[in-house]
Amino acid sequence: MKKYVLITFTICSLFILSCRYDVEQDLSCHTSNVTYSSTITGIINSHGCLSSSCHGGTNPPAGFKLSDYNSVKAKVTDGRLLGAINHSPGYSAMPKNAGKMNQCDIDKVTAWVNAGAPNN
Repeated sequence: MKKYVLITFTICSLFILSCRYDVEQDLSCHTSNVTYSSTITGIINSHGCLSSSCHGGTNPPAGFKLSDYNSVKAKVTDGRLLGAINHSPGYSAMPKNAGKMNQCDIDKVTAWVNAGAPNN
C-alpha cells in the first residue's frame, strides 16, 4: 500500500511541478535602439498619420502636425502622443477610426519618449 501511495504522490508531484504559467513575450520587438529618424517616422508613416486628412501638410485639419521632429516633440511634451496611441481616457484615440496600434509600435514610441524623445 505504501508503494502505491508513494508512486501516486510522485506522479502527482511531477504533474503539478510540470505545470507553470508562461508569459508569452514578443521577442521580435526591439526597443533598445529606437530613433526618431527611422523608427518613429516609420511608425507615423505606416499608420497613415501623415495623410492630408490627418496630421500631414502645413495646416492639417486634425489640428496638429506630425510631419517634423518639433511638431512630434510638442505632442510628447504635452502628453498627447502617448495618451492618443494608448487610447487613454481623456485623449482622442489614434489612429482615428481605427484599432489601437500594435503593442510593439506602442512600446517603441514609449521607449523613445522615455529616453527623452531625442532628435536622432
